This record gives sequence, C-alpha cells and structure tokens, in this order.
Amino acid sequence: MLKRPATLNLSNWREAPQNRWAFHHVREIVPTELIRRGTEVAELPSAINPAIDAIRVAGNDGQDWSLQHWLQASCSDALLVAHRGKLVHEWYADEDIALNPHIVFSVSKSMTATLAGVLVGDQRIDPRRPVVEYIPRLEDSGYRDATLQQVLDMVVSIDFAEDYEATSGIFVDYRTATAWHPCAVDEIDRNLHDFLCSIGPGDGRHGQVWQYRSPNSDLLGWVLEAASNQRIADLFSQYLWRPMGAEADACITVDRKGAPRTAGGICVLPRDLLRFAELMRNRGRAGGRQLIPEAWIEDCWQGGSREAWERGESAKEFPAGSYRNKWYQTGDAHQTLLAIGIHSQWICIDPVAEVSIVKLSSQPEPLKLELDAVNLRAFGEICAAC
Repeated sequence: MLKRPATLNLSNWREAPQNRWAFHHVREIVPTELIRRGTEVAELPSAINPAIDAIRVAGNDGQDWSLQHWLQASCSDALLVAHRGKLVHEWYADEDIALNPHIVFSVSKSMTATLAGVLVGDQRIDPRRPVVEYIPRLEDSGYRDATLQQVLDMVVSIDFAEDYEATSGIFVDYRTATAWHPCAVDEIDRNLHDFLCSIGPGDGRHGQVWQYRSPNSDLLGWVLEAASNQRIADLFSQYLWRPMGAEADACITVDRKGAPRTAGGICVLPRDLLRFAELMRNRGRAGGRQLIPEAWIEDCWQGGSREAWERGESAKEFPAGSYRNKWYQTGDAHQTLLAIGIHSQWICIDPVAEVSIVKLSSQPEPLKLELDAVNLRAFGEICAAC
C-alpha cells in the first residue's frame, strides 16, 4: 500500500515522486465534485488471456521488452484489457490503485466531448453555432467568432501556449485559475471562467490549423453547463456513469468557485474507465440501451478536417490520422481510436480486433514522445494477442 509522501503539496503534486500517490488521491489535494454512480453495476466478465503476459514489444533502446519491462519503463499504474466485452487482462502496480479514482488528465477531454454528444442528440446544443450564443461573456475574447465544433476539434486560434514545463506566464496562470497551483492571498478569487474570457485571439483564423489548447475543453464544459442548466458532475452521473453501470463514484476537480476542469480533472476507477471505453467501442450502447447517439460516435471515428490536422503540430505522430470531437483517429488499417492524457494516460479502442485498452500511469514527464511510440506498439501487440 502506497503512503502519502511527506513532501506533497499543491505546487508539486504532479511531479515525481509525489505523483505516484497523488494521481490516485487527487480528492485529498484539489477541490473536487462527485460524479455519482447508480445502484446497478455492469458486469465485467473475466476471461484472462495468458498470451498477453507473453507479448514482446520493440522498446526505445533497440531491445525487445517484455510486458513487465514495458509497464515498469512507462511508469504504469494500471493496465486493463477487454476483448469482446470480457476482461482478459487486469494489472495494477499497487492494490491501492485498484480501489481509488485515478486522474486521467486529457482523457477527460474525450469523455466530456462524449457527453456533449448526448446534448447534441437532445438538441440542447448545436456544434454549428457560435460559442458566444451559449456564453455571451466571451464576446470580447479570442473565442468571439468560434463555433462549438471548432472548439470540439481544436481548430480555434487563440493566444495561448500549451507549455507543461512553464514556470511562469499564461500556462501557470491557467493552472492557478483551475486551483491546480497555489495562488497569492490577494489572488484568491482567480477562477477558470474569468481566465477563459481573458484569452485573446491568435494570429490565424479559426478552422485552419489543429492546435492543442486545453482551455478549449474547459470552455466545452462551461457550454454544457450553460446549455443544460446542470452541473457537469450531475450530467456525467445522469447520462453516463449511472446508466453504463459504473461500480464507483468518479470525481472532477473544480476551481475556487466551483467551475469544473473538464480539460483534465476527471478521476475514475480503472475498471470504470474500461467500461467507458467499451461504451465507445460498442457505438454508444451499454446495458441494452443507446446512451450516446450512434451518429455522434461515428463522427468521432470518421469526421474532422484532414487539412487542419496536416497543418497542425502533431501530424507527424499520426500522418494518416485526424482529430474529431476530442478523440484521436490514428488512420491505421484498424481505425484505432485514442484518448490521450499527459503523464501517459490512455484509452485505445481497436474496433477490428474488438479490443479496448486502458493504461494509467504516473510518468514523471508530462510528455515523452519516444515512449508514446512504444506504448502504441505495445497496444498493437496486445490486440494481436487477443
């Protein structure tokens, strides 16, 4: 059982070695709101596949790695695999990780966009409409003339730099506004909504270039709350967590005024994240019900601007890919779909192999692209073994 580090505080909880404990105890560090489960728990029937334990993956050192070597090298906390709806692999670095909600960072973006699909299906939001129609306060911001679909697809041009290693500047201001970072006593009213309204326009026009900017996804959460007149935690509970049969409450971090961090603050039990991945793989169906409109799921797989993606900063990772509704399309032969969070959080869905994979981690670095390539190769080997 991992112990709370004596050195842990609000300024270092995302850094090693504190993060190994902090990432599955976020509720004890940052303000959160519960995403409540229901009374019915969806079964995860077990059919353990020993072939997964025997996989080999090409590492980033020119050597073939075993499964355990890969898990250790990638600072993994949990690895769960479902094949055709059955749990075929379940591993945790520590028993405490199996019992507590783990932060999924930017996988939260994909989850929130999936919830957006429900509101689109209910005609409470329209992706074609300008975001200022939902949030009039944005009239003087860089989002002034952006559509909701452009926000969903990360093709908004705003004056913001996504710099995880920054020690000052706009990204630190952003983290401070979300209550993820300490603030001065006279700045106690700093909050996420004010920050979003303060972001200015970028150099280009909206819709032209894919640019990964986390505030876009916090804005999406604000739009969902405004359009539904409900809290994000309640929306998740009502439309996803309860009907899909989650076995534990989840939570989402909130700022000092209660605004949710939908860009990265969702914390879930690993098994429930696998249930969510299976919900996506099954085209929005769970427990015999269509929870998410199938057309929205299909759009996540097939939609998006290839041109904007090719002009963007991540096209080299997936040259044949694209990005739609905050999901990554790899463009490979199996049409693999990914949700990715910093510090190596993953959902990988292979519809051809009928496999869903969840990998949660406490990687010290927010980004490590050479290890991401190993992770993707490992996912391919796992799918081939199923």
